[in-house]
Amino acid sequence: MKSPTFHWLLALALAGPSLAEKIYVFCPSMAKPNAVQAALQAKCSGSEVTVFGRLADFTAMIAATPPDVIVAPKPLTEQFAAYKTFLKGTHKGGTGEEAVLVSTKPVDASALAGLNVGVVGILERGAMNGLVQSALGATPKLKVVTKVEDLLPLLTFGSADAILVGESQVDEIKGRSQAALQTTSGSGKMPLIVAASKGDAAKVESSLKALGTAEKKMLGVDGWTK
Repeated sequence: MKSPTFHWLLALALAGPSLAEKIYVFCPSMAKPNAVQAALQAKCSGSEVTVFGRLADFTAMIAATPPDVIVAPKPLTEQFAAYKTFLKGTHKGGTGEEAVLVSTKPVDASALAGLNVGVVGILERGAMNGLVQSALGATPKLKVVTKVEDLLPLLTFGSADAILVGESQVDEIKGRSQAALQTTSGSGKMPLIVAASKGDAAKVESSLKALGTAEKKMLGVDGWTK
């Protein structure tokens, strides 16, 4: 089901032609999409940046009004064959980051399959099982939410035994909870964002590489590589 935000964005996209390169961004984080959009737009002069807070809106807009560039987790961009990766986000030198389970009680790493684990949906529900299997080495029962901010309530109300996030999100999540949250490292990695385009993206590449620490943090990366 498409959100009211999708219909508003679609109306803007169809309002008239534009010579600016269109960049669609989907990168779930604690930051509000409009704040991320304003920060990125300020650094990407000559481009039109649209940041999406929901997977369904992101994929629907790509189908309705395809952009020139998409910036999203690698497994998601790979679903769009017309777009080829030209830049990969990095964290601590790698193109993936440590998978971390955050919980209110100790987690038995040998019994993950029996847990209820909350995770943000960066892929369609069926594909999320494979992503989590890769990150944890097990497939627990998943509680898939649309936004990072929806993860903490899963712990607060006991709907999940743990939530799965990337290492870069742990401190902020802990900072927003009054509980003494515990962490357990997974056996694999969580995917970082990549930038992919349908054609030449030299201008966008230059803009992304010039992002400051604050903007990169919003995207969950600390650098870029080819």
